Amino acid sequence: MSRDRAILHLRTPGVSFEVYGQLFSVLADVSPVVQALPPDGALMDVTGALGYFGRTPAGLADLLQTRLLARYGLTVSVGGGPTRMIATMAAETCAPGRVLVLDPDPAAVEAFLRARPVRALPGVGPALVRGLVRYGIESVGDLADLPLATLQRIAGGTGRLLHQRAHGIDPRGVTVGGPPASIAAGRRFERDVLDPDEVRQALLALAADLGARLRTAGKTARAVELQVTYADRSTTTRSRTLREATAHTPVLQDTLYALFAALGLQRARIRAVTARVNNLAAAEHGFVQLTLDATTENNRALEPVLDKANRRWGTGTVHPAALTNPKSHATRPTRRSRHPDRS
Repeated sequence: MSRDRAILHLRTPGVSFEVYGQLFSVLADVSPVVQALPPDGALMDVTGALGYFGRTPAGLADLLQTRLLARYGLTVSVGGGPTRMIATMAAETCAPGRVLVLDPDPAAVEAFLRARPVRALPGVGPALVRGLVRYGIESVGDLADLPLATLQRIAGGTGRLLHQRAHGIDPRGVTVGGPPASIAAGRRFERDVLDPDEVRQALLALAADLGARLRTAGKTARAVELQVTYADRSTTTRSRTLREATAHTPVLQDTLYALFAALGLQRARIRAVTARVNNLAAAEHGFVQLTLDATTENNRALEPVLDKANRRWGTGTVHPAALTNPKSHATRPTRRSRHPDRS
């Protein structure tokens, strides 16, 4: 494990699409080695900034919090450590506005890791958690104590990687890159959801939101992505490339429904869903395939009218009837994305 690197993981839950893209000018003032983790996170390698600013990693985390609060009013949580994995795991334990930067001393990192539940380790999904628990392995410490051969029998091909991570070994660095040109929106449920109809209702709301924002920005999207977050904080992400670029809400809706159905979730407890549209382009550079379906053509003609009403009277003034009485324990959509390049 390297004792020389200092990596920070920033989390900005609830940050708007527009502000998220602007955060990177603040981060770049501290370190040029910044990697976007849409829709609300970022990794920073601040190793080279320590001497320049004359601060510890925790001191740089405090500096970043102060600047982001002053400029955008954001409450940011920051985790830090000698590796990317440790920084991320530390950030996941932080309440909003808190900082947890681990000492690079191997004993301190080991103590932190061993106390964490096994599900907190990257690469350990719900199915593997169930398998490990059957063997009495509930913490990262339990996992680290397993002989490599035993872990490989339980976890198969990922056994060696999990063995390394359980001992704090993570050679991955921070890959420089800003947020991609995309638009995203998310919905976090107030309590974990089992009913697929509730999830579909949330996806309908996200499709309506994304479609309106694409049309307002004069953009079309060629790809749709769905991320499902489960009760144990693990996630599954699926994406699909569309036959033609679109800003048409029903197409986005049907695609999200299909991506969700393809997951085959039966009794999974779902905490949040995030939808993202990628591969954006100027609407005037695209084309629309005409159809003989009256409903499709009527919807396309109606969308500009609905968008105008919502811009004039407020977002959500006109919306799908299925959203008139949303489930009481579902939160409103969270808009999370990076502002697309203007053409």
